[in-house]
Amino acid sequence: MNEYFFIKENQPIPMYEIPEDFEEGAYSTRFTFPSSPIPLLAKYKPRSEYEIVDILLEPELCLSKKLFDTVGVESIYGGNWIPIKLIDKGEHDFMMLQLANEIDILDHTNSQFKFFEDDSISGMSKVVIDPKKLESTPLHKRLVFRDVSWGFHVFYHKTFVDVISGVAPKGVEFVPVEDFNESWAG
Repeated sequence: MNEYFFIKENQPIPMYEIPEDFEEGAYSTRFTFPSSPIPLLAKYKPRSEYEIVDILLEPELCLSKKLFDTVGVESIYGGNWIPIKLIDKGEHDFMMLQLANEIDILDHTNSQFKFFEDDSISGMSKVVIDPKKLESTPLHKRLVFRDVSWGFHVFYHKTFVDVISGVAPKGVEFVPVEDFNESWAG
């Protein structure tokens, strides 16, 4: 039984974007420590009505400040949380995860992908985790991470998923890795 999940949006929300002047403070391979919240703006809004959700996946994983304060996930190995100010239907406080934790866990023989060159994968259609690779990393270092060769998607351990799901957040659902579908996950 696989204990890893991806997150998928489950309702229409805008496509959010950090203004160019603030990108360096949010998008970085190194952690940043902004002195004030970084603005996050709605760039493209859905035609239908929508609500402000508890979890955003763009530009990276963002938890509403209320949810963040409730669930106690501030200490994620290889992660740093920075304050975000969502400006859409008013102003809303969020915390965004900067993630620098990459682990080699994919089974390159049994996973199915369109392209694999220079240790980089694209076009994944079937995700298989190599249990031997996984076991070589302590659990606290693999609660939330990206695979080294397929860094586009974040893997979430059941421990993290249970904590977040326990408060029934609006906006996302957790999908087992074995149910991955590239049509919704890119």
